[in-house]
Amino acid sequence: MYYFFLISYTILGAGIKYIDEAFDEKIFNKKNALVLAPIFGVLWAFTMLINPVSATILLAVLCGVFFKGKIDNLAHLAGFIIIMALIVIGGVEIMIIPLIFLGISAFIDEVGNDIIDKYKSRLNDNNYLHNFLIKFFDHRWFMKTAILVMVIIGIIPILFFLAMVFFDYSYLAVRIYSKNKQRKIDSLKNIRSYKVCNAISSAIVIKSTTSDVSNES
Repeated sequence: MYYFFLISYTILGAGIKYIDEAFDEKIFNKKNALVLAPIFGVLWAFTMLINPVSATILLAVLCGVFFKGKIDNLAHLAGFIIIMALIVIGGVEIMIIPLIFLGISAFIDEVGNDIIDKYKSRLNDNNYLHNFLIKFFDHRWFMKTAILVMVIIGIIPILFFLAMVFFDYSYLAVRIYSKNKQRKIDSLKNIRSYKVCNAISSAIVIKSTTSDVSNES
């Protein structure tokens, strides 16, 4: 069962970012994202229903993205509706106080991440504090730190801290893959543009040369 949570959280983190990139950046296929969204929703709900700690953490994540307005496309909405329907029908068990604490932490992560994205160009990577803040909120460490505090005081098993690390870094891995794919696409576009411009220039030169020869004749 321990391995299930690590695998499940990894899939869910990667799945969220796959859907983001499909709708926001148009890197992946939207139809595939729409097909996968209900599957991720069922997996998310199941991972909540089988363990109250997992339910608390994943519901906190949902609260953070919901209240920050991050459920902003059809696939995310479909997944969210499926999750909520299944956990209501299944009767999910939640730890109330940790949920409030972690829900606020997840919301702060989302706010911090948005601020970093907005002002990243003004921050200096060589400045230790700036670099720390970029990494801390870009990698969403506020909630993971909150989970680690709960691990230390004995409320949450360390397994779920590790699962959340897998969740966030699989999310980041998909983002890196997406950016690399975008660079390749841009590179191919530039090569094609260069070839087209080169072909046009060559045609103009040939036409000009032909015209000059005709005039000389």
